[in-house]
Amino acid sequence: MRPAGPRELGGWDELVAGNPDGGQILQTRAWGEFKRAHRWQPRYLLSETDPPVAVLVLRHAIPGLGVLGYVPKGPGVSGAAQLPALIEGLRDTAGSAFAIKVEPEIEQSDGAAAALRDMGLEKSRHDVQISRATIIVDLRPEEDAMLASFKPKCRYNIRLAQRRRVTVAPVPLDDEHIDAMYALMASTRDRAGFTLRSREYFAQYWRLHAAAGQGQLFFASLDGLVLAGVFATYLGKKAWYKDGGSTKEHSDVMAPHLLQWEVMRWLRARGVEAYDLVAVPPAAELNPGHALFGLYRFKSGFSEHITEYVGTWDLPIGRRRYAAWNAVAERAAHQWAYRVRHDLLF
Repeated sequence: MRPAGPRELGGWDELVAGNPDGGQILQTRAWGEFKRAHRWQPRYLLSETDPPVAVLVLRHAIPGLGVLGYVPKGPGVSGAAQLPALIEGLRDTAGSAFAIKVEPEIEQSDGAAAALRDMGLEKSRHDVQISRATIIVDLRPEEDAMLASFKPKCRYNIRLAQRRRVTVAPVPLDDEHIDAMYALMASTRDRAGFTLRSREYFAQYWRLHAAAGQGQLFFASLDGLVLAGVFATYLGKKAWYKDGGSTKEHSDVMAPHLLQWEVMRWLRARGVEAYDLVAVPPAAELNPGHALFGLYRFKSGFSEHITEYVGTWDLPIGRRRYAAWNAVAERAAHQWAYRVRHDLLF
């Protein structure tokens, strides 16, 4: 594993899109530079494997312990067999890190978990990203076939929104639209009770991804009133439902269903083949009491198939420091970030 050179940095996102997993938006240059502004130092590394794998490692100083490394939604492999050389490369370039968190998008199985343990990895006590389980919509079929694959109620809601004159359009990321989108997300937070970071946090990475040609904001409106919004990210042939929000007003016109359908059509027209709806409960935990069940009920209208990944795993570098992290430092770091910076650690 070696640092990317200037020319490779200039084409970093193309390298990420060429990874065996087809690329991940949280491994892009925009995401690395965005997290630099939030106390994480990005390192852009290339493996010595054939083909090489581009790996973004974020590094955060933890007082008294050294550095915590984090590879968001990576390394970008398509299976556990491709991972050992990358893990050794991360170990060799760890420097002052006491541990490195990795979360490759390898599908969950007993065999995959055993392979990760054989590499010296330990399952993290908590997954960093909430998208360990997700629903991915195949955008490759013709539009009529894709629409026919949705649940009948979902198709009905899409057509109802069309009949009620709901319109969907991509919009520029100016202050007015950012304010409107954040208000929609805050309205959803108030109903669902989840934590919402600051407007500035979202606005910064929305703008970075949009400037890189990797993000687009969409609004669904009725007679000029914005009812729902989506910020979608995309890289290569993959896209992600990054952020969304809606108002309770005119909920009977089913604007979010038409919004997602039009986002899919927009992405498909640009060569995207898979749309990751991001974050649903694992299949074994599908019950109304799960915090993500409401999201599942909506997203499963587009596809019922749940993809489950292995989640976040730790590569211990300094055993004693890693033990101290697990015992007390992790909780303290999260509390400090929340109480002092009014933010989340990761």
